Amino acid sequence: MNFEIEREEWPNFFDSLGKRRYEWKTRIEVLNSEIGDQVLTEGMPLNGLTVEKIGDRTSIDISVGENAESHQTHNISNPTRVAFLAADDSHGDIVNIEEVDGTKTLITFIEPMGIMVGYSETEMVMGTA
Repeated sequence: MNFEIEREEWPNFFDSLGKRRYEWKTRIEVLNSEIGDQVLTEGMPLNGLTVEKIGDRTSIDISVGENAESHQTHNISNPTRVAFLAADDSHGDIVNIEEVDGTKTLITFIEPMGIMVGYSETEMVMGTA
């Protein structure tokens, strides 16, 4: 189900989401009719989401990356709408951020994979005593 997040709730929403999805892998796409659709990042872990308000202007920063050498921050200026689509069988959680000019930024959260410690295949044999 798709939920629109009210503007006054953006700081709390992004703060909470950033904590709950910290280090989850992400896919960030920008959809724009003039420059075309672009994938900015694929598989980089989330570091944080920040909303800044200065006067009437609002911006949203998305920070992803694994370390100082491999990171990216995407800034969205003048967002007008934020919507959240909860995960289902076909995708992870998706955040849709729309800007004044119609540009959409989609953040898809990919559930982190479990750690495989190691395994071995064994065969059980029933013996008789």
